[in-house]
Amino acid sequence: MVEMSQPTFEDRCIVSCGMLQPEMSHLMDTGFLNPRRMLFTPPGLHAVPDQLEEHLTKRLDQARESCPDHKIIVAYGKDCYTSTDEPLKRVDSILESYGRGIVRVQGAYGYDMLAGPEDRERISGGRAKKVLWFTLGWLRSWRAVYQRYFGWDEADANANFPGFYDRIVVLDSLGLGDAYMAEHANEILELFDWTGLEVTFEPITLERFKGLLLDSLAAGDADTTH
Repeated sequence: MVEMSQPTFEDRCIVSCGMLQPEMSHLMDTGFLNPRRMLFTPPGLHAVPDQLEEHLTKRLDQARESCPDHKIIVAYGKDCYTSTDEPLKRVDSILESYGRGIVRVQGAYGYDMLAGPEDRERISGGRAKKVLWFTLGWLRSWRAVYQRYFGWDEADANANFPGFYDRIVVLDSLGLGDAYMAEHANEILELFDWTGLEVTFEPITLERFKGLLLDSLAAGDADTTH
């Protein structure tokens, strides 16, 4: 009997949004990911499209130093880039104009890679659109997104969160919820005060994310056969 070998990322370069760094780092620490090179863009750049494109292409240039295009995997949601100047332009547009064969992990946003639409509907009790979905990276970087990049103050927050959302749900794939609530209680309180939204942690697994990464690995291999 031939033993099936575990798929390996050792010949891949991965360029990821910094919002997914906690999950990516965990997958490397536990041996699921073993990329030739792992590169992160700063978290929260979807708020500043010009900077997102600049940092993404810079990381792609660095990835090309170690991997050909069809061996590069990009972990960015397809809707993470939206520009008022170019409303039809998306992350895929940037990748297609940059080079042939680069594979993007499938998902609308980073949180969608961790919990799909059906999971979010289940978690939210059928009110997924009324939840502000956070990853662990979002929890660490929300000030940069809203206060630095968007430039919102408390009045802006009051106009944009209560009424539009019921609560914030942190998709907790690393089991950090209880410890984070205990060790960073003041930060959670600050987020609640600023948004007016209750913050809850939802334990999830990384199985969906791992599956999407394996799909990306297979897609890159398939491209070499054409």
